Parts: sequence; structure tokens; C-alpha cells
Amino acid sequence: MHRFIVDPKSIHNGHLRIYGDDLKHLRKVLRLGPGDSINVFDGTGKEFEAKLLSVDKTCALAEITASFQTEAEPEINLTLFQGLLKGEKMDLIIQKGVELGVRSIIPVITDRTVVQVDNNKSEKKALRWSKIAREASKQCRRAMVPHISEPISFDEAISESKRYEAALLLYENESKKCLKETLKCYTINKIKEIALFVGPEGGFTPHEIEKYTNSGFDVAGLGRRILRAETAAISVISIIMYEMGELN
Repeated sequence: MHRFIVDPKSIHNGHLRIYGDDLKHLRKVLRLGPGDSINVFDGTGKEFEAKLLSVDKTCALAEITASFQTEAEPEINLTLFQGLLKGEKMDLIIQKGVELGVRSIIPVITDRTVVQVDNNKSEKKALRWSKIAREASKQCRRAMVPHISEPISFDEAISESKRYEAALLLYENESKKCLKETLKCYTINKIKEIALFVGPEGGFTPHEIEKYTNSGFDVAGLGRRILRAETAAISVISIIMYEMGELN
């Protein structure tokens, strides 16, 4: 059954309306019409089966025939605080992070961030990233679209992460504490909210590490090999989901 996303405000009295790119795909690519059944989710966790009543250039109207809560959403609330990367690298992390189950992604401007972001570019990037997140959610059958924020500073990221049960930063020069030991502690203590920090190209600076550890958060290494930022993010999200029982 074909799957679409709608704004929660487009759902009223047992009916829903589809607009925008999804409407274009429904009409011109799939050529669906009245009587066809579709699957719809609202991006907040609710999912529906519906039957199309009418389709035109402005919207598609459908009657809801069933509603249910998806089981695709992980119980763990994992937010990725990702050092801002160039171009397609950031796109890749957002796409794969959504597929793997992150709840939200917050781009972070660090000392070694190469990308220059002004207010106008920041807003445009966030809109583009949100579209990537929407498409990834549709593809992997999630019913919730993770929030992708505009870039924030490293200090703002530290302040934001304090509301999580645990915060973890990956650092290539950390040799005393490994990721496996840290996650073992998380599973023992049944932690369900984790802020994960991954650096940009070039990683975090010693000054940022000091500022982070002074806040009382965990720093962990990933072994003897140096990973690219996008490899580290995707790998560790996968490892966390596995260790926390989300890939069973």
C-alpha cells in the first residue's frame, strides 16, 4: 500500500487531505484515484489507512478507515548533536540517522566547522534537512518525523544536552574509556534519553573537550582507528540502538 505524510492539521472528522509533493506523486506518478486505499502518517506517531474520495490539482481527500500506533518508533530518545559538515555528508547523516531511529538531529557549529552559515543560509539548510528527514521517515516506515533544527553553537549544545539523562561525546584521543563500557553503564541504569555528540571534519578541539567534560558528561573512544565524521555518527547510532535493545 502506498504511503504518504500529512500535516496533523489536515485531519478532521474522520477525513484527511493530502497536499504538496505527496499530492503530485499520488496524482502524476502513481495515478491513484477515488476508491484506492492508501497508508498515511502525520509525522507525530499516528498512522492511518484511508480510502481516496477525490483527487484534483489542489488536494486529495480521503476517508480514514483505520488508525493505529506504529511499532517502528524506538523507546529510546536519542538526539544527535552533529558537528556541522559540508554538503552531502550532512545529508547522508540525516538520512541514515532517521532510518536508524534518532528522535532529533541538532547541527552544531564548532571550532573546526568549515561551513560558514549566516541566518538566511541556516534557515534554508534546516528546511532542506527537514525534507530529507520526511522522505527518510516515509521510506523506513516510521510514523514520526525527527526534528532537524537550525545550527546552534557548541555552548548552546552543551546547555541543551543537560536535559537528557545522559550525554556522550566521541573523541578520537580518548583511550581510557571505550564506548562499550559507557553503554554497558547506560543499559544497567536503564537510561532512555541520550545526547550523542559527534564532531565535524577534524573533530573537536582540546578546548571543547575540556569545556564538555567540565559539564560532567561522558567522553568515549572508538578504538585504534580514526573514523570519518559521517562514519562515526552512523556507526555509533547503530551500536547504541543495538545495545539498548532497539534492533531485536
